[in-house]
Amino acid sequence: MGTLLKYAFRYALAASMLIPFLWMVSTSFKTAQNVFEFPIRWIPDPINLDGYRYIWSGSSLGVKFVVFYFNSFKVALIVIAGTYFSCSLAAYAYSKIAFKGRELFFLIKISTMMVPFQVTMIPTFILYRNFGLLDTHAALWLPSFLGSSFGVFLLRQFYRGIPDDLTESARIDGAGHLRIYWSMILPLTKPAMVSLIVLTYIATWNNYETPLLYLRSPELYTIPLGLKVMVDDIYNVNYPGIMAGVVCSLIPILVLFAAAQKYFVQGIAFSGTKG
Repeated sequence: MGTLLKYAFRYALAASMLIPFLWMVSTSFKTAQNVFEFPIRWIPDPINLDGYRYIWSGSSLGVKFVVFYFNSFKVALIVIAGTYFSCSLAAYAYSKIAFKGRELFFLIKISTMMVPFQVTMIPTFILYRNFGLLDTHAALWLPSFLGSSFGVFLLRQFYRGIPDDLTESARIDGAGHLRIYWSMILPLTKPAMVSLIVLTYIATWNNYETPLLYLRSPELYTIPLGLKVMVDDIYNVNYPGIMAGVVCSLIPILVLFAAAQKYFVQGIAFSGTKG
């Protein structure tokens, strides 16, 4: 009986997550008149592609959807590059270089994860305004080059699983820290790096709050802001078009996750058990 309830709970939980997703995909192929029909027709009849034509041929605030797509790709790729190098270098220092106060500095670093974004939002906004970074994409990707606390923590846990004897022997052979980091550590920690890249990409791609705070020009908007503009257009709401836009925005995430699933699962599993 207990097992039956456990499976029933799991199926109910899975259904609560899948049904909204399936409704979204189904609605993207419906006509505007059939969006709110009840009972819900899960397979549209006829299948209508006007929503996808609207999203790719129309514009919001004079900006085409493909521009939002390009902006999201541009910001996500720069954030990934910044996160990759800053977090991996910091994690190497915290795990493989012995210096006074290392554990204390690392504790202070990861303790910043407890600080909500809303607490630092206003001081950061004032700082960026003084630097002239408002209404630029630099305000979105600049923090990634400073090493996120979560990324450093994730990689450090993985790096600690690499025996120190291995790096010490390389040091005896004359290799410097940068050579060890590039030629030895990075190739051995591919699953952790892939996990960090996937998580960073998803967080950046779906980020709505930060672009809303810093961007003013519609031509700089990312996909979440572009979709919000479409929803706010109360005089010309196109629900199939909005759902088509959301479906299109999910495709890069699904493709990336499918391609990196093997390394992603390994990276999360090993990072949680080592250290």
